[in-house]
Amino acid sequence: MKQLFLAISLLVSSLLSAQAQIDTINTNTLKLNVSAFKESKRSYAVFFEDSTGKRLTSADIWDRTIRFSKSATGQKTYVFDWKWFSKDSLIGHVTTTGLLPSLAPLTHDATYAKRGARNFVFNHNIVTIPTASRRTAKDSTFKVVLNPPAFAFPMDLEILPLLPVKKVGQEFALAFYEPGSPTSNYYRLTVTGKEDLPVGGNAKVNCWLLKIDYGQQGAYATFWISDQSREVLKMREYFRGRYRYKVKLF
Repeated sequence: MKQLFLAISLLVSSLLSAQAQIDTINTNTLKLNVSAFKESKRSYAVFFEDSTGKRLTSADIWDRTIRFSKSATGQKTYVFDWKWFSKDSLIGHVTTTGLLPSLAPLTHDATYAKRGARNFVFNHNIVTIPTASRRTAKDSTFKVVLNPPAFAFPMDLEILPLLPVKKVGQEFALAFYEPGSPTSNYYRLTVTGKEDLPVGGNAKVNCWLLKIDYGQQGAYATFWISDQSREVLKMREYFRGRYRYKVKLF
């Protein structure tokens, strides 16, 4: 009986230890490496391949910009601007503003060629649609309480490199919110490796490999994050039998 009790105790201790190794991060914890969050402009080629590596689409171009500003009261803020081009046409334009250093979002304005415009405001982790943007009764009653307090999911390429990555095997639970969805959620991320990524010619960049589990239908993605510059250089995402790539151009 004592041996059984000891075995159970060791198992419980092991499980608690494993759970303790997961670093939980949201906009309240202030655990991100915000010193690496800098004013910048990056462009990515985005395309799909099937499971055999056959190219399924031509590449879209994403231009993504971060700049800093201040509110009327002097609070430091950021402005995230994302333009999505397909075949030389602008098919999406997203602008998100938020607070520094927490990176908590303040506003989110998105216009898509096929989906139209959506606008949201964030006030103490409560998300609503501003009065001027309400077009339906559903818009007027839209209200989401962010639990957990979360980062804006469209900024994943900018936020993931800020994780305090130090070694292979680290695990994180990172809070994201997709504007317009009914809830925010934690997403499991694991540092799966470190390798040199070829970037053209004979040049290589040492990168951390960070895997995110989207928690639905087996979807996941791996990000190659430069150890030195802390930026995403490549992403490979699996969803519904095909792969999407995002590759930094400049």
